Amino acid sequence: MSSPERPWRSGAGPILSLMPGPPNIVPGFLHRELPPSSPSSVVPLSEVDRALVRLLQADGRRSFAALARELSLPEKTVRRRVRELLESRVIRITTVADPSVLGCTVGALVGVQVDGRKGIRPVVAGFTALDAVDYAVITTGRYDALVEVLCRDTAALLSIIDESFTRAPGVHRAEVFPYLRLHYQEPAWDATRTKPTGDGSQPRPLLDEVDRQIVTGLNADGRIPFATLGERLGMSESQVRKRVTRMVDSGTIRITALADPRSLGFGVQAWIAIRCAPGHSVAELAGTLTRLPSIAYVVACAGRFDIFAEAVCRDTEELMQLVDREIRTLSEVGHIELLLCLDLYYRPVQPTS
Repeated sequence: MSSPERPWRSGAGPILSLMPGPPNIVPGFLHRELPPSSPSSVVPLSEVDRALVRLLQADGRRSFAALARELSLPEKTVRRRVRELLESRVIRITTVADPSVLGCTVGALVGVQVDGRKGIRPVVAGFTALDAVDYAVITTGRYDALVEVLCRDTAALLSIIDESFTRAPGVHRAEVFPYLRLHYQEPAWDATRTKPTGDGSQPRPLLDEVDRQIVTGLNADGRIPFATLGERLGMSESQVRKRVTRMVDSGTIRITALADPRSLGFGVQAWIAIRCAPGHSVAELAGTLTRLPSIAYVVACAGRFDIFAEAVCRDTEELMQLVDREIRTLSEVGHIELLLCLDLYYRPVQPTS
């Protein structure tokens, strides 16, 4: 996947995954074609590979020499393996940022029910062609698909919903859940297992036009040499480096490796739609959910449900434990619905002008 204002947390903050790729959404966890349902489509990783991915998730621009020292491997071996992981599309090294600093100040999750005139995949594929859509998932349960929409303002959101969702061929119903606050997102799946304490809130400085151009370049290739990026933008290497360092140090962006969770051993993903019990705080419940292991995304919204949370688990038993023991038992939870993910789509979110 998987993503969109809210506090940044060290190592695991409320951030939006900006997946690199072609102009259209990259379906099925970074593969250009929809993956077959067979588990054989998942690229297995060795323990060394997984350790390498974890290091790149902590710092996507870590030098090959530093990676080699951490793993006690020859630098040549590390360089070759990183190239293979990128070429096989198991990972993408890109930027992660608060979408509000990129100019996307309004977001919503749209629950879509299809009417049977078209298959679910063709309907979802139509949504993925929209510039405002950065994420879509085919699900079981009440909705056939969930689609995330990011816009400059409410007028743009209304236009997208009215023209591209409610009137789309094959759509029976589109239910919109406008974002009130995106509390948490963690694209490094292993990092969802342990959560940091404290909130770590700090304001995010807005990006100027040059910053946005730099982020656009880093979206496509998070390890692009600063000299190459500077040449494209008519800047010196030191100017690019200074701006990137400022954005990273302030927490405005993060350069990280996004990976197919299935290759890292996470075989089950689900969205949990939650209604808060009367008399309880939605914000406090969202805060509680962000601290639970395996929760990768928490957003408070308006509509039928108060909160949507994404869980990334190793198997269905782990998902069962999370839902039955950790979430259903919370006094703040009034009602939940579980939507299992069947296929996911990502696309890059570019800074708006």
